[in-house]
Amino acid sequence: MKHIALLLLLLANISVISAQDIDHNQALSDLISTKKWFEIERYYQQHKEDITSDFVKLCYLAETGNVFNQPLEAIAAYERLIDDNPLNMNTLTLFSLFANPALQLCADIQEFEKGREFCQKLITLIEKETSIDSNTRLAIVQGMKEAEESFKQFSNIYPKVTIIRNETSNAREIELIPSALTSRNDILFTAKWNGIKLKTIFDTGASLSYIYNRAIAEKIGVKLNTTDTIIMNESYEGAIRAFMGTIDSLELGDFIIKNVPVCVNIETIDPTDSIQAICDSLINSMFEIVLGLPVIKQLGFIELDFDKKTISFPQKTTMINQRNLYIEKNILFMNIDACNANLLTHFDTGNGEGLSINTDFYEKNKACISLGSQVSQESSGVGGCNEASIQHRYFYNCPRIEIGINNQTITLIDHCDVAKDKENDNVQGADGGGVIGNAIFKYCKKATFDFENMVFEVISSLPNSDQ
Repeated sequence: MKHIALLLLLLANISVISAQDIDHNQALSDLISTKKWFEIERYYQQHKEDITSDFVKLCYLAETGNVFNQPLEAIAAYERLIDDNPLNMNTLTLFSLFANPALQLCADIQEFEKGREFCQKLITLIEKETSIDSNTRLAIVQGMKEAEESFKQFSNIYPKVTIIRNETSNAREIELIPSALTSRNDILFTAKWNGIKLKTIFDTGASLSYIYNRAIAEKIGVKLNTTDTIIMNESYEGAIRAFMGTIDSLELGDFIIKNVPVCVNIETIDPTDSIQAICDSLINSMFEIVLGLPVIKQLGFIELDFDKKTISFPQKTTMINQRNLYIEKNILFMNIDACNANLLTHFDTGNGEGLSINTDFYEKNKACISLGSQVSQESSGVGGCNEASIQHRYFYNCPRIEIGINNQTITLIDHCDVAKDKENDNVQGADGGGVIGNAIFKYCKKATFDFENMVFEVISSLPNSDQ
């Protein structure tokens, strides 16, 4: 027994030594390079007392501030990385690693004046740099001056979104409107856009607020920039041409939102094509305007009550569960549990489906995912109904699957599918994961988005007998 006790003591001492030998600064730095944001966040929270490197701390704040909806903190961290230069990097390296993403973030969140000030600081920094040859230095200075001028122009072309909240003790509840398609669980309500009531869809899958029917834009007086055509859905097949515009005001519950950027579809459909014609009719019947993620993510705490059929924006509450949301390139991602594994999903409340699983996740977890025997085909419009925006994919039905959202387990019944093969992966799905749509709300009595802490919670799940 003494030999066993001594052996256990030795093993315990080795474990203590090994734990002490871990370089948490390097471990976190390595994790940050993977961009696995939930793992990065967990590691930092577990070991933040041991993260002693100012450089690593600032990198953590810059990178996670961006994806966890704290952009001003991210910009400040990028600026400190350049000002303090903890690793004594050369100026060109500082520019490529930290200046470019900081300037892009200033543009993304309309901090145009901050962008101009940052450009001026960078110009001063590069002009003092003697180790760079004169031609390179002049080229960089010229590029910074052009960026500064762009920020100046942006402030005139794209007035900054401002959000004013009526601070009342009780959040105003907005009545939800039933979807025209009874099979869908769209979040629909009436809001005033430029003083005119429009049927509005709450769509976390929309990277901008959006008007499908240009007649609606004309009705509410959208200020359109018709000289510049933009391309929506550029990142995958199904591009849609649109004009950018500005809506002067949006009245939504307790909020008055000024200068809302909006995309207005300018594509036309082929009325002789039955798929396009049906798609066009459905979209026009479903909603008049899309409230997209850039505004949604600034509304803080959002409560959906499906018993009362309301949406409201109560005051901030204390975070109970861990973060399970992040935003990258204006796409909302949610981490859920499936098959005792983490499944990263694009969380799209404008998508009428349930859980769509892409091939990579299925192949790793096929033992716990049962499939139907028949292959089904789906044709659907992604933001529009013109030929280019119609997506066709083949998939297997997944009759039943359990998923976990923070501390709640939900059993999806006939609200899950698996791509037939990699070519039929949902193009909007997260790499190695999939997409989850608004059918999830069929299983909820209440759900909340907390965009300050980046948490989505299902407050109370319906028992299977009620589904």
